[in-house]
Amino acid sequence: MDDRKSEIENWDLDAGIYMSFYLLKSSLEEDADTMLELDSPESRNESCRSFVGRLNESLAVWGDRLPVEARVAYTKMAEEICELLLSGLSVYPDRESQLRCFMTAFKAPLPEDVRSSHLQDAVSLFSLYLSETGNQTSA
Repeated sequence: MDDRKSEIENWDLDAGIYMSFYLLKSSLEEDADTMLELDSPESRNESCRSFVGRLNESLAVWGDRLPVEARVAYTKMAEEICELLLSGLSVYPDRESQLRCFMTAFKAPLPEDVRSSHLQDAVSLFSLYLSETGNQTSA
């Protein structure tokens, strides 16, 4: 962590969030046996939702006092975590679980263009979900 310390402008302010980000990112990128609590798809989403909640809480608490550089860092962290979460949707057992991952991403402090892209993907997934449930009820 000491080698990463120089990347964080205000270590006291950002250390907890950054460490959470680094651990979550590592566990999302690695095999499931490295982090047992992320074995299930639901726990992956819950961990990401918790991290996004911490980012949002920090942004709300600090408000305008949070330096622009920290806001940018928070946005980049949110983008990376959401990208990792959404890139692994195939491991989720059903469409509802997949849609819950998009709900997590929509709560993240993301730029509008990234949010719009995720929204388009969610609409496509929801359309697929509706067509699948429509086929099940008509059968």
